[in-house]
Amino acid sequence: MVLKNIKYAVKNIPKKRVTRLCPEVESPLSDRFRGLQILDKSKCIGCGICANTCPNNAIKIVKAPIAPGSSKQRWFPEIDIGHCLFCGLCIDQCPKGALSSGKEYTKGMVKWAHKDLLMTPEKLAREVDIKEGDEK
Repeated sequence: MVLKNIKYAVKNIPKKRVTRLCPEVESPLSDRFRGLQILDKSKCIGCGICANTCPNNAIKIVKAPIAPGSSKQRWFPEIDIGHCLFCGLCIDQCPKGALSSGKEYTKGMVKWAHKDLLMTPEKLAREVDIKEGDEK
């Protein structure tokens, strides 16, 4: 039995590795993959349907500036991705198509503190760097 396993291991040494180191080597994604949400602030009307649809109550509607450096504020979704299922119901129910699904699943999402998992409207609209967060 031991010789059989050694023979199998030696036989498979020249083959290409099938495992990858995550997050250093990202996996290829399908077109239907649902990653971190993207918010288009110009389309969002702040209706809250996304928050009402979320099965985990991971979405809150908060006031945020309409553009970087602007003093005007409107209502936008804020997503706690620590509780998000990435089910896509919020994206499907958005009447204006303001929310969409991105391809990010490791960049900026692997954090130790729960407060860093809170995706503010600025982070969802990619107005701030997701890796650095709000400190920028």
